[in-house]
Amino acid sequence: MGSIYLLIAIVFAVVAIIVLVYFIGVTKLKEYKERMDKAESIIEENLNKKLELIINLNSAIKKVTGKKDYLKDYVSMKDLIITNIEMDLKLEEAVKLINDLTNDYNDLNKDSEFIKQIEHLKEIDEVLVSAKNIFNQNAMLSNKYMKNFPYNIVAKIAKYRIRSFYTSNKIEESESF
Repeated sequence: MGSIYLLIAIVFAVVAIIVLVYFIGVTKLKEYKERMDKAESIIEENLNKKLELIINLNSAIKKVTGKKDYLKDYVSMKDLIITNIEMDLKLEEAVKLINDLTNDYNDLNKDSEFIKQIEHLKEIDEVLVSAKNIFNQNAMLSNKYMKNFPYNIVAKIAKYRIRSFYTSNKIEESESF
């Protein structure tokens, strides 16, 4: 009779440990996800601001370059459904193109509104770099956590997934305006 109680106690202890590990794992994964979601919200908001600025800069560029629409592919992005990571990459291409155009057309550097928008674009890029660093750091920790036993099982049960990273664009690159 005593061995049955011992067996029940062992089974209960094992189940309790499994439940404890599960809740610890889910809590940690939820913490990482909340941080990533907050950073991604900041990223999304600033990517939309950046896109609006690029649309505004496109008008100024058209005036100086003789109505040539260098940024039309980027302006049309507002109608696309793409991920923030894809949008970020495309907007970085647009910024590089704007940088090239400011080097090619000196009249752009004389337009005070254009310069003000470029400064605002730099500020947005600084916020984006910070938010992407926070996102990437938490994604890295979360991904690493989900690869370790027993949390890999917990992640599958709780339906957490490995997250992609934002590319690391340095502030110095956007300061070349």
